[in-house]
Amino acid sequence: MTARGWWGRLPRLVIAAMVVVLGVAVVAEVVSNEDVGGLEGEEQTAPTIESRTYVIRQDPADVIFDGERLWVAETGFGTVTSYGLDGQRLDTADVGGHPATLAAGAGFVWALDAEDGSVTQLDADATKLRKFQVGLEPAGLVFLGEHLWVTDPPRGAVSQITLQGGLVRQIEVGVSPGAITKTPEQVLVVDDDSFEVTGIDLSGKIVGSFNYPERVAVGGFDHATGSPTAFLSTPDTLWLALGDIGQVLRLTPGGQQLGLTRVPTGPLALAWGGGELWVASYDAGSVTRIAGDGAIIATHVIGGSPTAIAYDGEHVWVVDDEKNALIKLTPASVP
Repeated sequence: MTARGWWGRLPRLVIAAMVVVLGVAVVAEVVSNEDVGGLEGEEQTAPTIESRTYVIRQDPADVIFDGERLWVAETGFGTVTSYGLDGQRLDTADVGGHPATLAAGAGFVWALDAEDGSVTQLDADATKLRKFQVGLEPAGLVFLGEHLWVTDPPRGAVSQITLQGGLVRQIEVGVSPGAITKTPEQVLVVDDDSFEVTGIDLSGKIVGSFNYPERVAVGGFDHATGSPTAFLSTPDTLWLALGDIGQVLRLTPGGQQLGLTRVPTGPLALAWGGGELWVASYDAGSVTRIAGDGAIIATHVIGGSPTAIAYDGEHVWVVDDEKNALIKLTPASVP
């Protein structure tokens, strides 16, 4: 039977499933307890992980979970699309430009376009509500306390913005504020020119700051930390992804350095889920799992070029702009 004849005999639903789902794989890696400047630990069988891949639109740049569904910024098409937890496409909004960073809150989704300095507001059905300017070259976006918080490096400021797009205030925080994260009480902003982390409370008041190391010892050599490619706050730890030198820096909420964990170099994305830090590496096409104490649990090679990562409470989701794919990762107990 020819391939075309075989395809023609398949039920339509089976064909649809094959088109949407690129593949399912179980990936097993090896645990290494090796850390910066340390000795390689004893190897042991690592947890396996199931990988399921879905086709999405061109050049996905970010993925978030809003508590019910996934949202993907498809930069190449100028769209933002919601997906169900079975990988099915739900709703799509044409926001124009190059949406690259997403945030969710108050029942809305917000898409930041760093190229034209705008944010587009969407409702839960991906209906476009409004689009407004937020900065010259905005770099980071979070939602906290009924406000958007946007870093604007050229202005050396963080903008606090209402649900309707109104500017509440601009807070001067340093030379070039970039990466931003949040706790329940405040936003935290990294200035990689001054190597400073600044905390801003819900009223827009600066409540404190500390400096992180400008240089670190890696494998017996001194290296500049460079510009963090991602910043994440978890209940007991702050995590800075230092992609230039292939390290994740662990800090206490007060700024005390706890340690470094080796990961691939290049652009990195971070997510916290299941008591682990998940690090997606664009250059290596991998996801590294790190325990709360900084020990490497496993590294899973998934291929492609992952640009962002999110956790839905059970699964980890990665978007890949080389394969134009949404990848669902599920820890599995049986290889």
